[in-house]
Amino acid sequence: MNGSQVFVALFAMLVAALSLWSVIVVVRSPVLTLKPLWVIGCLFGFVGFGIDWTTPDDVIILFGITIPVVMVFKVVATGQIIVKTGFPIVSVVALIKAHGTVPANGS
Repeated sequence: MNGSQVFVALFAMLVAALSLWSVIVVVRSPVLTLKPLWVIGCLFGFVGFGIDWTTPDDVIILFGITIPVVMVFKVVATGQIIVKTGFPIVSVVALIKAHGTVPANGS
């Protein structure tokens, strides 16, 4: 693995963990209304990175919507494996709004 692959892999793990954590916080938070919309929003990535895993020469900055926040797919015609990640901005907003409102276990 070269540096570009390591960077995209670490970023992908970060955004996947952030998205999952925010979904759990949204479901448990008493202050957020319209929880289904917040949960769906937490699964959208908006700005992120992409790489052709088979020839990892360049990391591409992506602007747009990525659903889910990490996508890995193979282009059948060329055999390339593409990894796309998107930062879940809605997750960050949800975590800020719900900060300190999620009850601890057993409460």
